[in-house]
Amino acid sequence: MKRFMAAILTVGLMGLLAWSGLQRPPAAQGPAEFAAESPNPAEARVHALLASAGKGDVADYLESFDGSIKSRLEREVDERGRNAFAADLREAARTRKSHAVFAAEPDGDDTARVVVETVYPDRNERQTYRIDRKPRGWLVTEVETIRGHQPKARFGDQADYQAPEGVPVQTTPSASEETGEEPAPEP
Repeated sequence: MKRFMAAILTVGLMGLLAWSGLQRPPAAQGPAEFAAESPNPAEARVHALLASAGKGDVADYLESFDGSIKSRLEREVDERGRNAFAADLREAARTRKSHAVFAAEPDGDDTARVVVETVYPDRNERQTYRIDRKPRGWLVTEVETIRGHQPKARFGDQADYQAPEGVPVQTTPSASEETGEEPAPEP
């Protein structure tokens, strides 16, 4: 009889929990989900720039720039042709194995710097994009390559494990450890 009552009580309790769960409104978005949906506008510009380069969309790519860098890129498009430039954008995106867009760092009220670390099969490259707020939105006005280096191992190579050389910090035994006595309490 006790077992039967416990089973009925358990089923009733589970039913009550299921019913209350169905009646509850959906949970509000957490801060992490909200942050992922609304990135910094300067970071969003860099992501849009990289996406348009990957698609070979020359018009969108050029719309990400302003000032002398935009003039230089437009001149290059005119000299080489739009199709060749688009093919080069797609090829550059294909050779890129990975990239990381770091958080925008404010550089004044209407300026931010966004660092992008790019991994190619034979090298890593770090570029800093200066992005200024203009009437048309946030636009790239300067790109500076601050570091390019060749990693010890190529992208995709098997990693080698090297055991540590020894104990990181050598310690000498204290006087109380050598004699086995308890240290005197501090006043």
